[in-house]
Amino acid sequence: MTEKTTGFASPAQGYEEQTIDLNRLLIRNPPATIYVRLDSSDMEALGLVRDTLLVIDRSITPTANALVMLWHEGRFLCRLLVKKRGKTSFTDGRDEIYPIEDETEIIGTVTAAIRIYSNDISHYSYPFVSFVPSCLCVKSSFLLFKSFFFWN
Repeated sequence: MTEKTTGFASPAQGYEEQTIDLNRLLIRNPPATIYVRLDSSDMEALGLVRDTLLVIDRSITPTANALVMLWHEGRFLCRLLVKKRGKTSFTDGRDEIYPIEDETEIIGTVTAAIRIYSNDISHYSYPFVSFVPSCLCVKSSFLLFKSFFFWN
């Protein structure tokens, strides 16, 4: 049986979009990457609400103004790293700044925050598309990645 070609090729041929690969997009170093679900509302001042899924890379050295996961006073915390007057400290985005003590251990740098919304988003007081740095918002199975990153 021979294959017959009829008509003209599609003018859009060769311009097909590739699917979004969240692993390639969000994970730089797979062996050093861990996932943590935020179980408190401490970081709401910075746009991170309860049940946000954090992608944490343990191989990235944290810098000033980086979101980090740390072990402090017997519990894991997600905090913003702050450097003032040569001293490193952390904050939850409110007015208080806490010094890093000898017992404090920085676990890794937060590289992405993923929010999964239910079909009913009326109980959220935050905008549907969050403009928190490194934030990818997901509503059910519909990804807003394309419109989120390519608006401008």
